[in-house]
Amino acid sequence: MSELKTNYQRAASAAKHSILRHPTRSMAETLRRCAERAEGFTSPDVYGAGELIEQFETRIAKLLGKPAAIFLPSGTLAQPMALRIHAERTGRKGVALHPTSHLVLHEQDGYQQLWGLQGHQVGQSEKVLTVQDLKACDSPERLGALVLELPMREIGGQLPTWEELQEQVAWAREYDLAVHLDGARLWQCEHYYQRSFAEICALFDSVYVSFYKDLGGIAGAVLAGATEFVAQARVWSRRAGGNLISMYPYVFAAEQGLEENLSVMPEVARYAQELAPLLAAIPGVQVNPTQPQAGMFHLHIEADEDTLIKAVTRYAEEHGVVVLPLPRAQYNGRCVCEIPLGRNALQHSADFWQHHLAACLAIL
Repeated sequence: MSELKTNYQRAASAAKHSILRHPTRSMAETLRRCAERAEGFTSPDVYGAGELIEQFETRIAKLLGKPAAIFLPSGTLAQPMALRIHAERTGRKGVALHPTSHLVLHEQDGYQQLWGLQGHQVGQSEKVLTVQDLKACDSPERLGALVLELPMREIGGQLPTWEELQEQVAWAREYDLAVHLDGARLWQCEHYYQRSFAEICALFDSVYVSFYKDLGGIAGAVLAGATEFVAQARVWSRRAGGNLISMYPYVFAAEQGLEENLSVMPEVARYAQELAPLLAAIPGVQVNPTQPQAGMFHLHIEADEDTLIKAVTRYAEEHGVVVLPLPRAQYNGRCVCEIPLGRNALQHSADFWQHHLAACLAIL
C-alpha cells in the first residue's frame, strides 16, 4: 500500500466520525463478543455439521424464503459453485452476466479458469441490465444460467424496477436458464422494492448473501436454494476446499451483524435519498445514481486522486471526520468514491455531511 493510502487509513481509524458503514470494533473486542455467544454452545461446528452452524443456516434459509442454505467462507466460492451446479443440471456451461459482475471484475476469471464455465457478457457497463439486453443475447440456448446482481455495486447501487426484474427472470425461464442472485448487498433492497427478502428471492433458483459488507461480520457467506441444490453445494464445497473444519467465529460475527445492522437498512436507504442531493449541490461533485435506490451511491469528484486522498486525510486528522473513502476508480477525469451508508452516517443529519464534505473539498 502506498504511503498516501497508509496515511489515510491511519487518519480514518483515529477519526471520531465517519460517513462510511457502521461503527467498528477492535479485533479483540470483536472476538470477545464472539466468545460471549460461544458460551451458549457446548461444541463447535465440525465440517459444516453441528447445532451452531445448522441453526444459523436454517435461520438464513427462512429469511430468504428458501428450503435450505449452506454457510461458506466467501462469495468468491459460493457464486461460481452455484453456477457450476446449475450447469450440471442443464448440461450448458454458458453464463450470462453483466460486464460489471463481481465474477468478471474481481475474481481473476475464476469462474471460467477453475470452474469450467463460459461467460457471456450482456448489457452496458454503465447501465442497469434490461430485458432488451437479454433479448439481444446471441444463442441463449447455449446458456445454463443468468446472474443478476441486486443492487449493482459498480454503478452506484442501481436496481431494475420490480417489473423489469420479473421480465428478466421470465426471459430466462423461456430458455430453461437457472437464475442466480448475486445478493452481496441484498440487505439494502427491501426499501426500494417494498418487499421482503423472501419475496425478492422467490424469483431466483439460488441466492448468495454476504455477512461482512453491509452487516459488519468478519467474513462468510450463505448460498441458499432448493434442498437438492444445497446438498450438491455441500459436495462441491468439499471438493473446492471450502468445507473448513470449523467456522464458528464467522458464524457468531454474522449473527452479531444481523442483530445490530439488518434492521437499520431500510432507514439507511431512505437516508441515502435525502443525503445524495445535498452532496450533489457541492461544486465539482456528481452523484450516481442521481436518486439513490439502495443504501449506497457513488460520488464522481473533480480532483486528482493523490490530491483528493491528501485532502481527505488532512481533514480527518484536523477535524476527526472521514467524509470519503479512498477512490475506487477514475472515470471521465473524475475520482469515483463509493459511499456505503450505515449506522455511522445516521448519527448525524444529512446537512452535517454536506457541510464537512464541502469544507474538505474547498481545500483542494
